[in-house]
Amino acid sequence: MLDALAAVRSRIADIDTQILALERSLSALRTERALEQETLDSYKYPVLTAVPTEIISEIFVQFLPVYPLCPPSTGILSPTVLTQICRKWREIALETPTLWRAITLHLYNMPFDRQRHICDFLDRSGCCPLSIRSDDDLDLEPVPVVEIFAALISHRSRWEHLDILLSPSQLRAIDGPMPLLRNLHLSLDNNPDPDGIYEWRGLPLLRSVTLEEYAPSNVILPWAQLTSLTLNSIFRSEYIAILLYASNLRCCELGILWQYAIEDNLATPPEITLPGLESLTLVDRNDDWEGLYPDVFVVPALRSLCIEESFLAPHPIPALASFISKSRSKPQEVCIIGATETSDSYRTAFPAIPTFSVVPREDAADM
Repeated sequence: MLDALAAVRSRIADIDTQILALERSLSALRTERALEQETLDSYKYPVLTAVPTEIISEIFVQFLPVYPLCPPSTGILSPTVLTQICRKWREIALETPTLWRAITLHLYNMPFDRQRHICDFLDRSGCCPLSIRSDDDLDLEPVPVVEIFAALISHRSRWEHLDILLSPSQLRAIDGPMPLLRNLHLSLDNNPDPDGIYEWRGLPLLRSVTLEEYAPSNVILPWAQLTSLTLNSIFRSEYIAILLYASNLRCCELGILWQYAIEDNLATPPEITLPGLESLTLVDRNDDWEGLYPDVFVVPALRSLCIEESFLAPHPIPALASFISKSRSKPQEVCIIGATETSDSYRTAFPAIPTFSVVPREDAADM
């Protein structure tokens, strides 16, 4: 029995010796690790020291969509992600105004954290011109974010590109010059008071405009200075009143609705002369038209025409020939939407037009 206990004591002594040796080895490894970590921590990565701040800033700008396209306000494709990499890059990102000049916002049902992001974007963009795009889902119950819209209006003098969906009350709140505005895409989510027509003044650089839904009948713009105009879901009585003043257009697209009670009184509409117009698109938005087009237009400089065949009914080819002859134009490209005639028939009738194409109406739904 005593021999067995002696053997256990001897074994314990051996284990203690091994533990001591391992602890010494572990201590040495920890010391070596600390020295290696110190060396690593003292190393400065070249991207933080050798690359000038201006170059890093430009790389950041190239990360975003080409201005005036707007990145999302949050997420991996937002400029906010550049503030989350390291302290140095955060400082550079926050001090680069061009990173924050293109803003995607929600004027309805915007969570509080996104409201804060939009205000941050406006502040960080400094004096840069702004590109603003609203991205709203009106299938949800609309709850306008008054504070954000007020902040947006306070920077109105810097708006350069504006693609926005507004409520009538928000439209009324925009009052004053927008000296940098070049491109406007405006939609209204509802029809304002019939007497509420709002004239925007102080837009010396505005050249390209797209108006949708109720906007064409509720906004007056400096039509004469525009070179590009798109009016979508508009009645003839509305766009005639606009185009009579838009004499400098180079490009025009109309998505036309039939207005039964009023159109009957416009059987002979006034002639619209657009001497510099090079591209004209006429789309039937409710498939109720038959004839009457496009003789109302006189467009001697026309080079590209895209038109619903229903506007040329009941005899499309003679109607198109009459239009071209009246305008004395020499179109180089013609596209017929919803054609019943074949493209070969059109090419035979118009051999001087280099490019003729026909498009099914369902393929033109998004035009």
